[in-house]
Amino acid sequence: MSLFRVASWTFISAVLVIWTDALVPHRKFEYKYSFKPPYLAQKDGSVPFWQYGGNAIASAENVRVAPSLRSQKGAIWSKSKTNFDWWEAEIVFRVTGRGRIGADGLAFWYTDSQGAYDGNVFGSSDKWVGLGVFFDSFDNDNKHNNPYIMAMVNDGTKEFDHTNDGSSQMLSGCVKDFRNKPFPTRAKIEYYMNTLTVLFHNGMTK
Repeated sequence: MSLFRVASWTFISAVLVIWTDALVPHRKFEYKYSFKPPYLAQKDGSVPFWQYGGNAIASAENVRVAPSLRSQKGAIWSKSKTNFDWWEAEIVFRVTGRGRIGADGLAFWYTDSQGAYDGNVFGSSDKWVGLGVFFDSFDNDNKHNNPYIMAMVNDGTKEFDHTNDGSSQMLSGCVKDFRNKPFPTRAKIEYYMNTLTVLFHNGMTK
């Protein structure tokens, strides 16, 4: 049983969660684990089946999880836990800001419980239980290898290694630039037959 969360720093315009069966893959749109424009936020500011906090702002077109100001953190979490053996999630987001150096980045979380809205790991809590897929845009280790996309699994005992950008703890990762692109960036995160796959569209075209 896990919670979805998309966190920290920019616009999240759509989340699509799809599940697959064990032997014969098939996909079904799960609206309770999804949001997309238009009419994303209701008149009272709420997003159906989701809850957001910190510095996040929801509108009809997107959820801005953090404004372009210093030390801003925000998140949006699904209210319901999942019970899927295999799953696929699609996220569409924009990361913008002046200058070459950005903020820490954003993350997709698949965890057994909801994290904080103001935590120190891409806006969420450290020592989580589950999966984090990180879109890291700040070069903490000064190796000039950011922006970087990586995945990390935690059993609740590991503290994220900020000094080395988590490089010693990740399952895998690659350098991919997702900042200040002319079109939204897209990522598809799939877990099927015990294999995690992350597909990425860089936002240079629609």
